[in-house]
Amino acid sequence: MTTLKSDANVKNLEFVLTQMAQVSEQILSAGIEGKENEVRSQLDRMRQLKSDIEMIEEKYKGFFDTRPTTEKKKIAEIISQIDKSEEFRNAWASRYKDLASTKVLLTLEDGPDGILDWSMPSAWDWKHDLIIFSKHSDERLIHSIMKRGQKRILVFCNDGHEPTEKLEGVSYLLDDKNIEAYLEKLSPNLPKRVFTFDKIVKPVEEIENSELKVRESFFEKFEKAFFRSLVNKQTITYFANRWINQGLQNLTTIAIQPSFKNITEFINKVPAVIISPGPSLDKNIKQLHELKNKALLIAPAQTLLALDKEGIIPDIVMVADPQNLMYLFENYDASKLGALLIGVACQPELFQKYKEKVISFNVNGPLDGWVSDIFDDVNYRGACGSVSSMAFLLSSVLNCDPIILVGQDLSFSNGKQYSTGSADGGLDVSIDEEKKTFVWKNIPKGLLEMDLDNIAKEPIDNAPHGQILTLPGYYGGEVHTNPAYAMFHAEFERLAQINLDAKSDLKLFNCTEGGAFIKGFEHVPLQEAIKTINKGGYPEFNFDEISRKIFDSTDKEVRLQKLGIALTDIESAISKSVRIAKKCIKLASIAKSNKEKLEELSANEKELFVAVQASNFISMTMHNEIKKIMKLTDSAATLESNLDASNLLYKLIISEFDKISPQVAKSIKEYNKLVAEFALPDAG
Repeated sequence: MTTLKSDANVKNLEFVLTQMAQVSEQILSAGIEGKENEVRSQLDRMRQLKSDIEMIEEKYKGFFDTRPTTEKKKIAEIISQIDKSEEFRNAWASRYKDLASTKVLLTLEDGPDGILDWSMPSAWDWKHDLIIFSKHSDERLIHSIMKRGQKRILVFCNDGHEPTEKLEGVSYLLDDKNIEAYLEKLSPNLPKRVFTFDKIVKPVEEIENSELKVRESFFEKFEKAFFRSLVNKQTITYFANRWINQGLQNLTTIAIQPSFKNITEFINKVPAVIISPGPSLDKNIKQLHELKNKALLIAPAQTLLALDKEGIIPDIVMVADPQNLMYLFENYDASKLGALLIGVACQPELFQKYKEKVISFNVNGPLDGWVSDIFDDVNYRGACGSVSSMAFLLSSVLNCDPIILVGQDLSFSNGKQYSTGSADGGLDVSIDEEKKTFVWKNIPKGLLEMDLDNIAKEPIDNAPHGQILTLPGYYGGEVHTNPAYAMFHAEFERLAQINLDAKSDLKLFNCTEGGAFIKGFEHVPLQEAIKTINKGGYPEFNFDEISRKIFDSTDKEVRLQKLGIALTDIESAISKSVRIAKKCIKLASIAKSNKEKLEELSANEKELFVAVQASNFISMTMHNEIKKIMKLTDSAATLESNLDASNLLYKLIISEFDKISPQVAKSIKEYNKLVAEFALPDAG
């Protein structure tokens, strides 16, 4: 624990708590003296400090519990000082809440700020958190929040028209179609909190019912989109190192195999059927025989064994998750498949075992892009939560029409989550209606051994479980689902809307015949969709022949040359970054007693950031830690604490790059073997 005490994170915790105690004292002092503006200013400062405290990891928060009594007493006194002003803070912030109507308060000089005092969350990051207004929100409130330091402000123009005079620094959206693009601009520094102001304080101006529905729909869609963005960010954080390492391991195989871009050159405007492993697949799986050579049959690997038991060979089997999914292929003869479409950062064993069938694709745009960019493979940018929704996205890129969903329950059915014939078909689900939870039972070995989804990690009687939600049912009513499926459901509806906006006559059929109702799709029996294809005059096609053309079209030599250049650049960037980071550590140590070294340290630090940026795909794995460290440097009260925080950054860079270096060296070695095999000049 001695080492931890000197850690900049622990010092920062103590510093933030001390700052909160001082602010607490200043609030009480200003309150006694009747200095309203000072109280407000310090309350806003307290909001920021509370946000900063929430950023600090729990392991550091519990540090002082292990310290000697004198240190515990000191921290207890600091916390006591913070608590002293709590009652006054709450009373002061709420003083205008029930005093008068919003309309009356807005006429007062202090009114807009008074409304913000009681409505704003108690923890708030004024630089990164987002506040949303509608066009009907009073502009005086927006001016007030800007004066208080709010940086991210979004206004939804629910009448479909932008204001004649826009406020500088404020973003405006006319409809819900650009929500995803707006959130993408905020990445990777997504807000921790989104505060929809109109939900707490209703606009004074009367709003017509039709416009009110548009506004409420926008707020709901924004919340769902923000949740998806947060989940994607958490997924990147959780799997980042695995994705990077596995992506590096897969590079040489990707170099000599086609990518999804090659598929787009041979397939266009054909019917597509996405065969998912939901429990309703049992109802109509046999009917899929009728669609062979009439539609592109795409199946997530989770469906493969169920199809095999019925003698159905899908054209494309998809794998998108980075975990160990080899059990999904148990005893399966993959030589029968036309193609195995695998995410660039999926398990290397899949790439090696099924090398002759592999076509790579970009699963997560922000994180996989670096691989696809090496080979100029990317012709779409996106990230989906499930392999089935990813199949939907890729089908739309191929201009498939109609697009048919089968087995896409997105819900539980009769105690089941998967088709009985699938690899995970033995899994049972027990639902507790009262507690609104579910429990997994009879978990298949393969599913148990891979990383369990976050929704099912906490044990209830030693069984994975999660929260129960509801979705509208395929045949009406409601069906039970889990949070992940609810997110995928929203994703399908969003993608459907995007596709229908682009092509209004596109046919989207949900032929699951059970599970959840998905807006944007026609819900029809699979037999009806089959009749549509038979009557549509679609030419039959042999995917095996198309597959051979796809693989034959791959220019392996050109792809290898591109890989050689990329590996040389990656190796150089890693080496340079580590070397400069080590130099920065030495300079920071000297600068504590010799300030003349600060200028040299600053110059080297700038050079370090340039070097790290050259291998930005690696730096993505460090983004959260870098953000925390930058917070430490911003809040550092002394030169020494600032340098301590900077040292954390230098050490982080060295640590992360050292983890990657062995795999880069191994990839270079494998690349050199391929260069010799193809008798190519060494690009390095």
